[in-house]
Amino acid sequence: MLNYRNTIIALVIILLVVLAADYLIHVSKLIYIGIILVFVAILTWGSKNIQSDFYIKSINSGDRDKKKIALTFDDGPDAQVTPMILDILKKHNVKATFFVIGSKAELNPEIIKRIDKEGHLIGSHSFTHHYLFDLFSSRRMENEMIRTDNVIYSIIGKRMKLFRPPYGVTNPTISKAINNLQYLSIGWSLKSGDTVIKNESKLIKNVISKVKNGDIILFHDNKPWNVKAIDSLMGYLNEKGYSISRLDEFLTIHAYVY
Repeated sequence: MLNYRNTIIALVIILLVVLAADYLIHVSKLIYIGIILVFVAILTWGSKNIQSDFYIKSINSGDRDKKKIALTFDDGPDAQVTPMILDILKKHNVKATFFVIGSKAELNPEIIKRIDKEGHLIGSHSFTHHYLFDLFSSRRMENEMIRTDNVIYSIIGKRMKLFRPPYGVTNPTISKAINNLQYLSIGWSLKSGDTVIKNESKLIKNVISKVKNGDIILFHDNKPWNVKAIDSLMGYLNEKGYSISRLDEFLTIHAYVY
């Protein structure tokens, strides 16, 4: 299995073999450079692909044998878009999971209350969603997670157990922070593409061309073009016989600390 631990072990073994060979015969520096470049490439790939479980085991999909999917939303709550998304979900009687940014939750407590009241789940997505979050120390990451958890607890009285790393990036420090705070790392199996596709029809086409049993679909509830797209998607999924569940029911896990 390709993961961080096994990669480090393999690197050490390869370097020892090359060093031993270098003691007997001259080994070109290009060989060492090549080994390091491959190592860096693997680490980068693992960092950018949460589905690889390279640094930490993440839950990225559900049961592939059942015609069920889960909808998840990142980067909210947004004062304008999130309420409209909630209206669409209510219209179709669908429950979703919202991975919220603590600083935004702090500014929009009524939306957080509504998300909870209408039966949706709330997970953590850090406090700042800083573009350099993955370079923070594990302690600083933990402080952000704790701060977000405290904000949500002050609003709905629940302690979150689900965490989605900002940008879906993982590394040893994020892994340490998640494990120290005993969160469950949640990824996705289908990325809607809503951060780059702003056309409703193209966005829906992208999703329905890829959706399959057990998918955890990633959307963002701060993108206004998602409102009509979600409405159309609900009709398609219903027509095709898919059922949509909250992550706790979908994965048979606890979303909050009880």
